[in-house]
Amino acid sequence: MKIHVQIFCALFSLAIATKVDYSGHMVIRVVPQTEEQVKFLSTLESSSSIDFWTRSVAANRFTDIHVTPESYNRIARALLENGMNHKIHIANLGELEKEEQQSIALRRALFSNNKAIDVENYHTYEEIMAYLADLASTNPLVSTLVAGTSVEGREIVQATISSDRSANKPIAWFDCNIHAREWITAATCVWIIDTITTGYGTDAEITALVDQYDWKFVPVANPDGYVYSWTNDRMWRKNRAINIGASCVGVDLNRNFPSGFGGEGSSNLACSETHHGVSALSEPESQALQALIAADSARVKSAISMHSYSQLWLSSYSYKTALPVEYPEMLNAMKAGVDAIVATYGTPYEYGSTGTVLYIASGTTTDHYYENEGIVHSYTIELRDQGRYGFQLPASLIVPTATETWNGIKAYMNAI
Repeated sequence: MKIHVQIFCALFSLAIATKVDYSGHMVIRVVPQTEEQVKFLSTLESSSSIDFWTRSVAANRFTDIHVTPESYNRIARALLENGMNHKIHIANLGELEKEEQQSIALRRALFSNNKAIDVENYHTYEEIMAYLADLASTNPLVSTLVAGTSVEGREIVQATISSDRSANKPIAWFDCNIHAREWITAATCVWIIDTITTGYGTDAEITALVDQYDWKFVPVANPDGYVYSWTNDRMWRKNRAINIGASCVGVDLNRNFPSGFGGEGSSNLACSETHHGVSALSEPESQALQALIAADSARVKSAISMHSYSQLWLSSYSYKTALPVEYPEMLNAMKAGVDAIVATYGTPYEYGSTGTVLYIASGTTTDHYYENEGIVHSYTIELRDQGRYGFQLPASLIVPTATETWNGIKAYMNAI
């Protein structure tokens, strides 16, 4: 439905009054020079409630930290005491959020009704679910499955695109938006779903890939957190689980899986952004993803977890720096995908194992898919950007981000 911009802005102004105000909040960037400084940042993240957006795995790689006006001096002092200077990378998160919402509103006002959804814009959970339902009812390629419900009772929906469901073809599988604030991941997955379903039968490459594989997507793997990031807190990351005996809400679902559970790169502090929960698979959202991948694991050729930001294509392992035995094969597959991404618009991407390129992170989906479900081609893709906008990538960058990602995925799928 086409939404009049004045009405939308009025509704947004009413809603924003109850939202977390990020005016004056900053993102600072620090580049550790020694392994001791890297270890200090790792310890600081796991032992505090400081919101690390990225973290160095090695010296001379950047770490981005979200700081409040109240915490800035304290964090800057702690960094300086450990020999690290910083620079202000994003001066005002509140201004970025205003720009993002204005862009969303304008695009809604200009949207023409020739499609069920405007895949060039960000959408609420309800709008994405309505789009999937409409697609399943109108396109014979598409079916949906409710895999489970979230802490607050929202449906976790998987969409399947298949030209022959009885053929038991190998599967290309995707989880998206497991971290609530990473809106570009759901937007990219929706764009890819739309591109596949509209391109089948007319685009030879898409037709061949759909005839060869079944394509399965969970566009919003963290429904409660995603809704909360729209209504209350744009920077919300976790789910909305109540942590018994703690004042802070939420578990990081991408630290809640069995591989390396509770280890480095996760935290037992309820207020930490990387809080791993009381046990592996303690959360209904994690259980739903685990059940979906287990049901199809014998057929899953590729499992990709979509994240942002940093522009990286990453393999296992996440919870350690050791490399999988199939790492040469993984490198070839990642290189094919990254080469195609870079060829599209020249967007720089790196690739390699998570534990050697990004940081150590325990209890991730990617390691679970690889280590416990036997899916060799299990990867994390960190989409745009490299920190200019962070998690608030403008809507104008959805299409280029999705286009280059899809080009990478096509090349990668053909390579494996």
